[in-house]
Amino acid sequence: MCSYSHLGATTGNPVTVPHIQAQQDLPIVDRILEPQTIAHFIEFALGRSLPDGSRPSSIDTLADDEVVFLRSSYPPGSDGEPILNRVVSRIGSEDDHGRLCIVGKNIQSLKSRLWEGITPLSDQRWQEKGLHIPDNFHEACQHLSAVVAVFEYLNIRKVRQNLRETFNLIYDHFETLDTVLNQQRTENGAEHISVASLWTTYMTAHFKVMTERAHTWVVQHVDALRAPLLQGLLSHESSLEGSGTPDQMQWQLTDALHMLLEISVRADYMIMIPMEGYKGYTTPKNGSGLPKLYSPDLTERGRLYSERVKILNHQAIYMNLLIRGGITNQPSGVSYHESTMGQIDAQKQVRKELRGDSTDSILQEHWITHRLDTIRYAEEKNNSLKDCGLVIYRLTYGQSETEWAEFVQKLEAHVSGWEKGEKGSDAIKPHLKLHWIDGKELGLAEGDIEAAKKHFIETVNNDEGKEDKERTIPLNPQSNAFLVIDSASFESYTTDLYGAATSMVLPGDFTGFVLAIDPWFDPKKGIDRPEESPGYCGKMRILGSLVWGDLFALLESQSARLDDLWPLAMHHPNQVYVGPTVPLQVFNWRTQNAVRWNMVSEIMQHVKRKMGRESS
Repeated sequence: MCSYSHLGATTGNPVTVPHIQAQQDLPIVDRILEPQTIAHFIEFALGRSLPDGSRPSSIDTLADDEVVFLRSSYPPGSDGEPILNRVVSRIGSEDDHGRLCIVGKNIQSLKSRLWEGITPLSDQRWQEKGLHIPDNFHEACQHLSAVVAVFEYLNIRKVRQNLRETFNLIYDHFETLDTVLNQQRTENGAEHISVASLWTTYMTAHFKVMTERAHTWVVQHVDALRAPLLQGLLSHESSLEGSGTPDQMQWQLTDALHMLLEISVRADYMIMIPMEGYKGYTTPKNGSGLPKLYSPDLTERGRLYSERVKILNHQAIYMNLLIRGGITNQPSGVSYHESTMGQIDAQKQVRKELRGDSTDSILQEHWITHRLDTIRYAEEKNNSLKDCGLVIYRLTYGQSETEWAEFVQKLEAHVSGWEKGEKGSDAIKPHLKLHWIDGKELGLAEGDIEAAKKHFIETVNNDEGKEDKERTIPLNPQSNAFLVIDSASFESYTTDLYGAATSMVLPGDFTGFVLAIDPWFDPKKGIDRPEESPGYCGKMRILGSLVWGDLFALLESQSARLDDLWPLAMHHPNQVYVGPTVPLQVFNWRTQNAVRWNMVSEIMQHVKRKMGRESS
């Protein structure tokens, strides 16, 4: 049974309440420590970089031939299960399910993404969606507060306890492994190793990257949204000047600034993963002033933070009055601006006291670091197969060569723009390739997805183990998905058929898309937990701009597959995956869908009435 349900959580926090309420749409079971973490850790133990891209020379390395001990060592009390099986089962299984949690898909999907250091929205998507535009301010704020909601969930006492216990149980298994490994190393005259210590080192770096990337992303976007609001306070001439009452515009500006302050304050003290009680971990004794403000308990940490901000803000107000000699009759806009800046400055100081010196740049996403490591390894081995990417099939044949060439140009321009503002993209982008396959040349019927799946599986299997020059696909393709251009995909780039139908939805969620296919989906068997991805049929439309920085990134990091992403697309009017969703966005989609179906119903009723009159 699951030990905790977040569905009924009540925080009294206006920033995260919409996300908590939206959990009811689709509750799922969450394995708090993401399963792919074990695979990433083993790669690190074998010599890969830490999630931040570093690899200190003092860190031990597991030998390739020692990995077998993970799969073949049977410690006492394991009931014949090898260590690796026991490690994996601790994350959540039928044998060990006591630390699983129930949480809404809206929170869990973003948590899985943030776990791998993948930002919610790239700079390109933020602009494409128009979240920098004042009219979309509230939806922009929900994308920021969604990140806060994820870490609020992870900092709930029971969830924090479950994550810590899972870590510690895995640590114990690795200590058992150390005994086996070091017996072998003693016989071989080699230095001992501590895989358990490597586990602590890896997860410490993992949590650091995870929290710093998420926090920096939120703060940067808060600052960007706040700048025009602050300028608005200074430039606006109030119609009620001298009355002591703000006018409507000043109310709107100060309300918006207050919302951003609420988000950033909670981001400062919530976007953390306390590691007190984690085996092998020692709390830092110096640096950012943690003993004064830091507490592993979320409520206490929030209280200490808020009290400190209030003290500094009051000090700033007092100093400003002293500087002006007690004179307060300044223009209202200047006064509101000064008051807001006092709060912001106080918050920045407390942020530094709690979190230490922050960085203005977001760390490189781990999947890029991992892929660049793979490329460097290939270069060292003189392996020419350094490129990776996705296979894409053409399954629509009614276009002229000119029409098709123009479409491909539009698509590839849309796909290739993902790297704007993404650290490390310049290095990885030349190695990301789309491998085109013309279905017509293979004799595949137009729109025949099953035939394309069969061809893809056979090609990938046949290429496995072959020399580079003998491979059918001249790159390392992602094997858990391929792309298809069907007639709808073509029309999404060349017509207005799939554009936004009303002004209540963002046009940036209605741009060109491709069809992503799960090659291993068997419609007869379905998926393991169909209730967590209702209506999934092995395929999903996805915006072209999300092919690399979203779909490929999630597949490469092993944090999500197509069935995990489908619930975020199923309410879209055209059932297109457009990245992480927020409650206001989904509400507007559902509203447009309801309007559409009401119109269809009215038309059908009209047709029936007309047919009834004609038949009579």
